Amino acid sequence: MNPDHRDWQTSRRYAARSAESSKERKSAAASKEDDAEVINLKNDLALQRLLKESHLLDQPTLSPYPTTNRLKIIDLRMQSAGAKDSLFAQKKMPMSHRKGIKAKAGRKEEYRRREARENGVILEKAIKSKTSSSKKRDRGAGHPSIGKFQGGTLRLSRKDVSEVNGPRQVLRGKPKKGS
Repeated sequence: MNPDHRDWQTSRRYAARSAESSKERKSAAASKEDDAEVINLKNDLALQRLLKESHLLDQPTLSPYPTTNRLKIIDLRMQSAGAKDSLFAQKKMPMSHRKGIKAKAGRKEEYRRREARENGVILEKAIKSKTSSSKKRDRGAGHPSIGKFQGGTLRLSRKDVSEVNGPRQVLRGKPKKGS
């Protein structure tokens, strides 16, 4: 016979079923809370993206071409994800142009900070770039510390050769016969 045919007679079986049903009710309530939490997280992420990208929606910067705006948004998202360079960073440019662009960006940043200070707005700390042009580049192990390695050939200048050989030693006396 089936052992379940007398379930209505035992209280133990009924207690287990009631516990299971209460667990199901609790899990249903927890799943509703989890669903609400997931929805809140998605909304938070959407809000953060909107705040980061809202300056692109301003009228002066808004491009009439939707592709440009989409590429700018993608570029911002890539940079926030940890990309090294911007999509719009130009690699090759005359040095005078690059210096002019950096100078203008510096002036704009200084103006923005001055205006914020006058209006009582607290901004993030300024990031100061450190340029170490006086340091000699560390070439690592296994690389020559003199000359220029180009095309599989180590090219040495006269200066490099004289540094390796040291000061010239001049022999005094009579020259040898035969040479």
